[in-house]
Amino acid sequence: MSLLKNEIKFMLKSKGMILLIIVACIIMTIGINSLNMSNDFDLFYIKRSSSTISFGSAKFGASICSLLFGLFTVLTLDKDKRKRSKAIIESNQSYYKLMVIRILSIVFYELLVTLLGMIVVMAMQKFTYGIPINISYYLFNYFVVFFPSLLFSTLIISGLYLLTDSLDISFITLGVFFAKSLTSNNYLFTWVQTNIDIISDFAGIQPVGNTILYNRILWFFACISIFCIGLLFKRRYELNIGNSFLVNIKNRGLVLLVIAAILGSGFTYIKEPYTMELVGNFDTVIDEKVCLTGLIPKIVFNNEKGEMNGEVIYNFINKGSDLIKFNTNEGLKIDSIKANGKEMEYTADKYENIIEIPIPNTEKVEISISYGGKIKSDKNGVGRGMPGYISKDSIYLLENSNWIFRPLVKDGDSIRISGYYSAPDYLTMVVPGILTDVETIDGMKKWMFEYESHTSDIGAFAGKYKKSQIAFENMNVEFYYSPRHEEYVENMKIEEHIKDIMKYYTENIGQYYSDIYPLKIAEVALYKRGGHSSENVITISENMLNRDKSMYSLIESENIQYMGLSMDVLMTDISIIAHEMAHQWWGTGVDVVEDSPWSCEGLAQYSSYKYIQSKFGDMESKVFLSRWESRVRELKNYYYINNSEMLDKVNEKYRRSLEMEKLQSELYYLMPIKLLRAEEALGEEEFLKGLGKVYNSYLLRNLTFDEFLKEMNISEEAMEIE
Repeated sequence: MSLLKNEIKFMLKSKGMILLIIVACIIMTIGINSLNMSNDFDLFYIKRSSSTISFGSAKFGASICSLLFGLFTVLTLDKDKRKRSKAIIESNQSYYKLMVIRILSIVFYELLVTLLGMIVVMAMQKFTYGIPINISYYLFNYFVVFFPSLLFSTLIISGLYLLTDSLDISFITLGVFFAKSLTSNNYLFTWVQTNIDIISDFAGIQPVGNTILYNRILWFFACISIFCIGLLFKRRYELNIGNSFLVNIKNRGLVLLVIAAILGSGFTYIKEPYTMELVGNFDTVIDEKVCLTGLIPKIVFNNEKGEMNGEVIYNFINKGSDLIKFNTNEGLKIDSIKANGKEMEYTADKYENIIEIPIPNTEKVEISISYGGKIKSDKNGVGRGMPGYISKDSIYLLENSNWIFRPLVKDGDSIRISGYYSAPDYLTMVVPGILTDVETIDGMKKWMFEYESHTSDIGAFAGKYKKSQIAFENMNVEFYYSPRHEEYVENMKIEEHIKDIMKYYTENIGQYYSDIYPLKIAEVALYKRGGHSSENVITISENMLNRDKSMYSLIESENIQYMGLSMDVLMTDISIIAHEMAHQWWGTGVDVVEDSPWSCEGLAQYSSYKYIQSKFGDMESKVFLSRWESRVRELKNYYYINNSEMLDKVNEKYRRSLEMEKLQSELYYLMPIKLLRAEEALGEEEFLKGLGKVYNSYLLRNLTFDEFLKEMNISEEAMEIE
């Protein structure tokens, strides 16, 4: 212990350590504004709070300080070699022990820097920005995100140095680990910063907190493994690496520790419990001989445990199949399956998350599946593109999480959907279709709903919402948002924007598709960016309702003109809301039959563009057009996309990502440019008039691209772009 104290005192006297502490604190204070310094447009001007400030400073600090402490560690371990004093030290004491003492001393200063940095940033938050401090966010972000990053960096580079006995190789290898962490989409590999960009003010840290902790456990085992392996190969006095290993391996405690750490790493990686590989829509094969006609979900949410349980009844018309396949979620376990009232055995492909259920040879088939458990999220989407989670304060379940097992059959022309969601009574559920009744029993509310649709896509959303009713003509729009963001909603006149968008679409496209089902707009967490639309429910991520007060001046100005980056942010927010609302016309109202690049996305993009143009003018709206054109040019320059025969030579995962990127570029960027080209050919007035005619003619029907061209009296060639 006295040796450790002496080493700590000795390090404190070094200019390098003093400089390192000061620089680390400065970096963490700079990190307070890291959201505005990123390349992530969604995060600009997000309102500051304890969660954003503490996470931003901890994450930004971790990315730089982990490298600085790694460099300091390897320089410290290498100094005796550089000064050629190693032999002198080894004649007086165990050099092996001294190395461990030095590493422990560095860890002590990493802990000190964590505390000092946290105190400095808290003081900045309190006295510079006047924002109240929530200590729980600071403790989590500094002692789960920041400090472990420094610790892992020290352990990794120490192990590498002991193994290689080379400063250069050790630091370069740490750089490789570092780069992999920053570029990986898999949260398990992101040991430096974690792979979330922000802590949600809407949902809190719970939906992603477990994954961050799990990442830390995995890397703790991995770093201990690397460090202990380094100890096994640490050079002994006047011995080469092989002979040193033979001496070191006699330390049974060290050998057992190495084995335990490696096994712990492997077990933690293999048994990862929170994610799965979600199957994309273009990977599924639909059975055209079976048609879905009805769906009855009866779901109970246990938000304390993050679980759901229930029964889903499916009604099918069968014209010759002997089985039905379902896409499932790996976290949900099946209790029982019945077909026409009879218990059935099923087979499961656990690698594809597909089950096969044999069905009776009858025209009408009813399948009932009882299942429950915890939803698993997409492996590459944790924190940024999560399609499903259940937490104490919110529920967010998109259809593509397969929380309702998805039958791989054809959707009927009209699917009758009715059922209920049951959740704690402190939550408000936003249900699809029309809410028919609400019952409260023993602290749980049962939200009953029904509707008819051309799609079986169904979501579930809940939060501690404030609900506003927005009246427009004879329509009702239900707007659900967090009371925490009420000030921004009021000052930025978000409800007026929603009403304006309704007015523009009604006047230029046609009436809202239903006088029964109200349009519902719900705020959700930033753990799924952008927006989403299914049936009559639209979700928008919280960044559109929770930005800084400095944005208010954009609305207060009577003459809305280009005012820099903040105006770009506002226009992007409004355009996303307009895009999702446009899906009530193109997607829900008219079922646009996808045939890339033709889809409802292109029409929704075009519609939101026209609204932005009418609201903000040509100069501002062309910002979006230039982004689309840029993405289309990038797409044309992709080698593998221009040489599709070469796609077979790349690995499947990369090929799928390229195909997905190509598809999205065609749907979201290429098609709206083609529609603008058609508008240019026909004239704006004529084009919009034709678009309204198409909408009214195909309301609640399918619309193909050929039918669109025919109705608009325009050729495909006239929409071509260079």
